[in-house]
Amino acid sequence: MKRWEAVCKQCGLCCHDKVQVAPRCWVLLDSKCQFLGDDGRCTVYAERFKRCQACRKMTVWRAMSAAWIPPGCAYLEWARRHHLRLRRKQEWSLLDACDDSG
Repeated sequence: MKRWEAVCKQCGLCCHDKVQVAPRCWVLLDSKCQFLGDDGRCTVYAERFKRCQACRKMTVWRAMSAAWIPPGCAYLEWARRHHLRLRRKQEWSLLDACDDSG
């Protein structure tokens, strides 16, 4: 189990809310878990499942099939590397509602 946990890069992208409108999934950068620190890492990582109801344990099945896993996720890369990814590649965008650049 520790070996599987070690796959995670703790990038923090899975800690943001996501909206899926086929065929694209949007990561809402201004809406994040209360335990996500400024450095992009979980401040309660060891007890995250007890402290945050929205936090989901990454399993092999989720790595193989979940649509909400952002690109670059180490679990997603693992599933692809082992030819276990069941979902087709999905388009992803990062959305920051506070960004006025247009």
